[in-house]
Amino acid sequence: MTAFTTARLTIFPWEPVLDDAEARHLLETRLHTLLTPAVLEHLPPGFGPETGPQGMTNWISTRREKAQVSLINRDSDLIGLLFLFSPEGDNQCHLGYLLRADSWGQGYASELVQGLTTHLQHGPPQSLHAGVATDNPASARVLLKAGFKEDTSVAKDGIRSFRYATNNDARSEP
Repeated sequence: MTAFTTARLTIFPWEPVLDDAEARHLLETRLHTLLTPAVLEHLPPGFGPETGPQGMTNWISTRREKAQVSLINRDSDLIGLLFLFSPEGDNQCHLGYLLRADSWGQGYASELVQGLTTHLQHGPPQSLHAGVATDNPASARVLLKAGFKEDTSVAKDGIRSFRYATNNDARSEP
């Protein structure tokens, strides 16, 4: 994933930050304030970092192996993470994101996802999938506003499924 910007946000891959020891240390410190219980509440069990001195280092290594991760900054301040990944046994690209709790309710999630879908229109045809816990209607609204369609044929316990296809993707319907 390449970097993109929106009116208030700058989104860029975390790889260069992870490869710079000083920048990585600062990122690890910031991630501790981002990955709070409130932020992790609607994410899969075990998604957060382990406790202990190597917890965040291990969390970063796991995310680095399994996903393309981008940092979401507002005025050079880390407010969230964007994940593009393919779960094991699934060749489809899935979207995930999280925002710092003090950034909720300010339109950043909608701005992020709409910015991503606009950015993807300039690349090859593709589709994105996203799952949202049924007790998280705000995230479902974010996806719908950005052009995702709910796929009611995919039933999972407590998870709503959504799909987005770029205009240049012939597979635009779920």
